[in-house]
Amino acid sequence: MMVDADLDLIYVLVDVPGSTERQPKTIRELTDAEFRNWIVPFANYHGVQVLPSLGRIGMETRLAMINYLIRNGVRIYKQAHPTRPS
Repeated sequence: MMVDADLDLIYVLVDVPGSTERQPKTIRELTDAEFRNWIVPFANYHGVQVLPSLGRIGMETRLAMINYLIRNGVRIYKQAHPTRPS
């Protein structure tokens, strides 16, 4: 299961407004709308239904939703923890 610190290690691509480009953002950096626009189609693609609220989606809720996906067999990839300098 993911923990709060993992929200800084999970990256998703989001559309850049006014452009055809996409940029990577961590789950923590996503706006509520960006998170909602990512998790619903991502979950549907994997055959899992999620219903995020229309208001604010806090970090605890985001973490719970990601762990829900994991419990339902969806693989969530994250960047490796950075190594600490010696």
